[in-house]
Amino acid sequence: MGRRRKPPTTEQLAAAAEADEFLQRYLAAAPASLDRLRQWSATTGGPRPDDLDLGRDSLVPLLEWAIGQFRLRPEDEALDFIDKGDLGRYYQPRGGTQPVWYGRTGLHAPHWWDDDTLALIDGLTHYFAGAVIRAVPGARWEVGHHRELKRWVHENQPVISGAGEPFEPVQGMFAVASRVYRNVDPDRPNPNGVRPATGLELLEWYDAVAG
Repeated sequence: MGRRRKPPTTEQLAAAAEADEFLQRYLAAAPASLDRLRQWSATTGGPRPDDLDLGRDSLVPLLEWAIGQFRLRPEDEALDFIDKGDLGRYYQPRGGTQPVWYGRTGLHAPHWWDDDTLALIDGLTHYFAGAVIRAVPGARWEVGHHRELKRWVHENQPVISGAGEPFEPVQGMFAVASRVYRNVDPDRPNPNGVRPATGLELLEWYDAVAG
């Protein structure tokens, strides 16, 4: 007979309940985030709302426009240092409004982007996720769990499942944003050789998970 699994602990049950509640809050914020993205694009020379139909062909013009909208946070803006123990440490902008995922873990706190850019990253993430879910039958949002790794980096985070390996779109969009950083501040030291972003970043990512 196989070894019996231990029942979940009180802490594990609480973490699972919190993760599910967070996923619902995150998804509830998606419509407003997407509306803002479409209106922002329409009023600043980007694709029109009707062109942002979650289709593959919309990804390149969307990102080409978005690259020019990224802005760094002023260096003199007040930040508070937050220590969440096992969940990590990060800087929290004092005032303003950040997406619901900001500060969820130390990895979810790119404080160097201003609040409008964080909102842009949020909108792009929801848009990309919606495009994948539309294209791949069975793709869906769910709370991330790994059957083998006890300390999976995306454990209890919102992930897209059903399109190959589960992936965490917010962190994926941070990788795109790290390349946009090279466009915004090309003179900053670049020891890791990160290349500047092009309009193809979202398309290449999309093809990797939905192609």
